[in-house]
Parts: sequence; C-alpha cells; structure tokens
Amino acid sequence: MTDFTELLERNRGFAESVDLRRLAMPRAMPERLLLVLTCVDPRVEPAGFLGVRTGDAGVLRNAGGRVDDRVIEDIAYLAMRLRVRMDVAVIHHTQCGTGLLAEPDFRSAFAERSGTARSVLAERAVADPVETVRLDVVKLLEHPMLPDDVVASVSGHVLRMETGLVETVVPWEASAGR
Repeated sequence: MTDFTELLERNRGFAESVDLRRLAMPRAMPERLLLVLTCVDPRVEPAGFLGVRTGDAGVLRNAGGRVDDRVIEDIAYLAMRLRVRMDVAVIHHTQCGTGLLAEPDFRSAFAERSGTARSVLAERAVADPVETVRLDVVKLLEHPMLPDDVVASVSGHVLRMETGLVETVVPWEASAGR
C-alpha cells in the first residue's frame, strides 16, 4: 500500500470511535508501564499479534527489535518524563530480515553503503532470535542508565512467524538487586 489516502480514511474512523480524552496524559500515571520493543517488519505489529490497543503500552520498534543505545536512551527518557517504572518486553521474531546481516557479503555491501562498521552490523543480526533476545534482555538488565527505578522488569520473547504464537524465552526478571 503506497496510497496514504486510505490510511487517512481509516484515521477518521479511529477518531470517531475512540475517546481521545482517554489518550491524554493523565495527571497521575500508573506506577508501572509496559513497554514493548520489537521489529519494524510490517508483519510484526503488536496490535495484531498481542492485541495491544491504543494506550495499553508504549511501543518501540527498530530493525530486528534490538536493544541499542537509542533504545536505552528512549526508555530512560520515557521513564523520566512519565515518572514511571517500565516493564520491558523484548520481542524478536523468526524470519527476520536482519538475519542477512549475518552473511558476510551482504554485511560488507551494506557497511559500504551505510558507513556503519561491519562489526556493528554483525551485532544487529537476528539470525537466531532465541539467542539475540536473551542477549538483549541481559543488556537491558545490566545497563547503568537503566537502574531499577527506571526498569522494573524485563522479559524476552520470540514471535514464531510460522504459527503466529509468541514463545517466552526469558520470563519476567526483576531488575532490582542487579
């Protein structure tokens, strides 16, 4: 779909059916807020595979759903701005296009085009989503910018594109006492 007109028509229906006052920032935020980190792949839409509705959770998306410096900064910003602790669900998926970054020829060609170091691109690859989601959970739990007054707990999951089911790889782990 490249015609934005259809999306604008859908937006009118959204605006008519949603109480926009409910979406305003409340004066008193909940003590904790769910934040979902996942891939930008259009097949991986939290509203679809988790049933996340507007206002249910914060959603961050990037290629592969990987934890990087920008994601860490965004989580810290949101927690400070909203004055809430975050429960972060990291969700990678099978059949991820970033798996191509594990292939040396593709990685070299993309490194040359983007100016990004090959080693950085190799770290972004999601060739084995079970392994990468484990690594990203540890990265969040151990990052000094995300103490336990920012991140309450972290979990790691894999969306199986073959079935549409989400598999929990790392159950919710409290960040306290790291």
